[in-house]
This record gives sequence, C-alpha cells and structure tokens, in this order.
Amino acid sequence: MRILITGADQPLGELAARALRGEHEVRLTGTAPQAPAGLQTLPYTPADLREPDQVSPLVEGMEAVAHLAMHAPMATPDAAAEKQALDVSARGMYVLLHAALAARVRRVVLASRLDLMAAYPESYLVDENWKPLPAAAAASLAPYLAELALREFVRAEEMVGICLRFGDLGTGPADTTPEDAVSAIRKALAMDLDGRKYRWWLYHICSTDRYPLGNAGWQPLNFERGGG
Repeated sequence: MRILITGADQPLGELAARALRGEHEVRLTGTAPQAPAGLQTLPYTPADLREPDQVSPLVEGMEAVAHLAMHAPMATPDAAAEKQALDVSARGMYVLLHAALAARVRRVVLASRLDLMAAYPESYLVDENWKPLPAAAAASLAPYLAELALREFVRAEEMVGICLRFGDLGTGPADTTPEDAVSAIRKALAMDLDGRKYRWWLYHICSTDRYPLGNAGWQPLNFERGGG
C-alpha cells in the first residue's frame, strides 16, 4: 500500500514510519526541514498542511493517509502557538481531506488523543460511546477539531475515516505503548470494510483498562492490547 504519513518528524509519526517502511511504500511529511535520522532514505517533504499547493503533491498516487501529526503534544503553549495549532488542526485537516479526495485516496487514519476523555473520574470506564470533554486549551481542542472535520467530511464524501485515540507513548496508567500504537495503525490501514455502509470509525487505543476498547466486539479493527 502507498501511504502518506504526516507528522513524521514527531514521535508517533517517526515510530509508524520505521515500522511500516518495510511493509508499505511510505511517503513522509512534517514541519522539520528533514526527516529524522535513520529515515532519510525515504521520501520526505516538509509542508504546511494549510497550503493546498504543498499538500496536493503529497497525496498524489497515495492509497491511504496516516495523519499522525495531531497526536504530537504542544511544546510551547503560548498564544501564538495555540492559534497556529488550532488553525493547522482545522484548516490543515480540511485542506488535506480535499486534496486526498481529489487524488482518489479513500482511507484516512487520524491519530487523536485520549486526553479528550481525561476530565471523567478515573473510576469510570470511558469507551468510545462517551462524549469527549476537551479542555479550553489548544492542546486539547486541536485534536478534537481534527476529529470533527474528518467525521463530517467522510459522512458527505466517498472516503473512510478511522480515528484512533492514543494516550502518550509509554507505560503509564493512561498511556499507549509504542507496540500497541503501531499495531492499531497497521490494523486501521488494513481494516476490511467491504459491504459496510459506515465510513466513520472511532477507537480508544489504551494499553491499560483506563479507556477500554468498547467497540472491539462489533467493529472490524480486531485489535488486542499487547501488540495483537
């Protein structure tokens, strides 16, 4: 499969690029001038996802987009950085989706954040059917805006949107291990959706019981914790 990976200069995107490069034909993009060390033999183009003339060549010839840039935490949450993060999440998602549709890309996998559910008490088992409670800050609102943009877009267009909410990459009480993150991305790219009328799919990918995968029993991701 030919896959565009966004955020390849960020931890999750870099992790996915290293894992998928031997299985698929990957194209990378990010905001850094060059790809991370060890990935510089792969095609990498720095781009602003809000600019259609930069995005269109990235999606040309691709079969899927793994939009992983939204998972990256904000390093400097000042007013200017927050404004830019919100603009990239909403307008960047919109531009990316329109370019992908024009290029006949039919599958977009979005990495969002489980932080959207963190306001619920820790004793609650919060699955995908619970309403997100984003904080009034760009670090929380940015991934949520990307989710909403993708959800509404695929409801109107012939495109599949698969949203994976991850915790931080690690082994903490609300984290997602790197192995589980890679496994979920692989499965989202390979999900068999033939004959299914739905085009929007949402999953919690947490490596603990804090955010259970409530949709596992009837939706086709077929994910199990522990890299399965």
